[in-house]
Amino acid sequence: MRFYDKNTGLFIEDTDVSITTGQATDESLRTALSKCILSASGWRSVMAASGEEEDPSEDVSEEMLLLAAAAAISFIDYLGKKNPRIILGCDARPTGRMLSAAVRRAMVAEGADLDDIYISSAPEIMAASHRYDGFFYISASHNPVGHNGYKFGINGGVYPKDEMDKIILIFKAMIEKDGAAENLRKIINSASKDETEKVLKNHNTAKRNALSSYESFIRRTAHSPSSFSLPFGVVIDFNGSARAASIDTQFLRKHDAGVWAINSLPREIAHAIVPEAENLEWVKKELEKCHSKDPSFILGYMPDNDGDRGNFVYTDKKGKAHILSAQTVFALVGTIELAHDVMRGRKRIAIAVNGPTSLLVDEIAERIGAEVFRSDIGEANVVTLSEKLREKGYTCRVCGEGSNGGNITYPAKVRDPMNSLMTFSKLWSVEGLYQFIMEKLGRKADAEPSVYSVINALPAYITTSAFSSEAVMHIKSSDYNRLKAEYEDILEYEANGRMPSIFSRWEVRQYEGSEEEIGIGPEHRLPDSTGGLKVQFYDAADKPCGYLWLSKSRTEPVIRTMVDIKGRDKKLHDALLGWQHELVQRADDRVLNS
Repeated sequence: MRFYDKNTGLFIEDTDVSITTGQATDESLRTALSKCILSASGWRSVMAASGEEEDPSEDVSEEMLLLAAAAAISFIDYLGKKNPRIILGCDARPTGRMLSAAVRRAMVAEGADLDDIYISSAPEIMAASHRYDGFFYISASHNPVGHNGYKFGINGGVYPKDEMDKIILIFKAMIEKDGAAENLRKIINSASKDETEKVLKNHNTAKRNALSSYESFIRRTAHSPSSFSLPFGVVIDFNGSARAASIDTQFLRKHDAGVWAINSLPREIAHAIVPEAENLEWVKKELEKCHSKDPSFILGYMPDNDGDRGNFVYTDKKGKAHILSAQTVFALVGTIELAHDVMRGRKRIAIAVNGPTSLLVDEIAERIGAEVFRSDIGEANVVTLSEKLREKGYTCRVCGEGSNGGNITYPAKVRDPMNSLMTFSKLWSVEGLYQFIMEKLGRKADAEPSVYSVINALPAYITTSAFSSEAVMHIKSSDYNRLKAEYEDILEYEANGRMPSIFSRWEVRQYEGSEEEIGIGPEHRLPDSTGGLKVQFYDAADKPCGYLWLSKSRTEPVIRTMVDIKGRDKKLHDALLGWQHELVQRADDRVLNS
């Protein structure tokens, strides 16, 4: 029987057709596993059968289908419950259809009580997951269209590293057993056709329930009454993402916002997925067109394929649209929410961010009267840090990875552009908030609130985009721990001589999980040393004013390097980034030649 998604018309599965071919062997399965990146941030690989990362076809090799089944079984094993209630979904990548079929059949065969909402945004499935024993989400987030992967967790958030590591061990052990390929094939093929069709027949009901849960969760997160109004127009470039099958358009219109959407069919992927730089030109141009016809259109956004990241564009007084960097989006949200907490009389106000979030946030927090705490990169890490802060009595409503854009607003555990929009709306809906913010930023408030005046009032910083080519380095050594040790050795020898004269001193900050520690050397990091490393600079007043950043990507086989500096000196930024690249390259050469 063939099943279709009622809302989008997209084909889901034909239960009369076998999805296995018998071609995969234990050896080919292990080779496929060796190409996967497994981390708390997500399990990812190129899953298009061609092996091309920009391949938009839905073809998937049998090896990848068997690995999908193994991931599902590992998750169920870890849950340790008989007939666990699980919600399953996927983003809008074409390979998601076949991977969903493999996971669905494996879960049915393993006795899971399954609700399948198919194409859904990450915030949507995670908001709905509170009513389940866990969620399983098929996605590669901002990676190119030929990639795919898995995220899973409970109670609205992905598992932290220590728990994910246990699932990874179960998963690898399953693949390393003799006969793994044939065993996984048998599990997929043993799924009851009646039970599989029961799950698929319930799909549309499960999807409606998930959307309803998500909408309620958005309002609860924003602390907004059901009658609130969004007094502006919004342009959305869905870029064929899972958000095109979510609540965005209906929710915004229900609350009085004007909406204009492009590329609004799931899988209508018109350009590169990551919502950065030139990919935001589409929504920028559409916003200018809409604003020229209706000046109430002042904001636009583009989500990534799973819809948790969403970066924004805005119009200025003359109607010209501008792209907001990921760091600025996060800083803007932080400014509004921290100021709102101060106005409400909250005490011990904090914001939790990752290591490479711009020091712009620290300067804003100091002006408003809040504290900044840092974790390693990874959504789970900043969420864990914010939970620890609340346990210590802090008011910590916002956390996130400023380097990647988007904000996580408590009680959410995932980024969401809808939460960003709800925060922006507070400039109009909370009396006196806009004027209070402008006062703290040392600028005169306009007669009417505006997003652009707050943006223009933010202190000036230049930060390397985490997704620019400048931020990515392909190194030859595989020992990241030794790379950091050699990097520190070179740094200690020459930093004082090469540090620009505008800086008074430097220090090294190390990141592991939700912890930040100051100090150079292995005693300041865990033995496996997977975390990030930051060289932080201070000015003559001993205030932090810049950094060099180094980390190993959890989702791609690259090293990320970044620079952040106070002010607008692009030449200084570029010089520091060149030095950082040189430091990393020399450390890489030392590891290879020692």
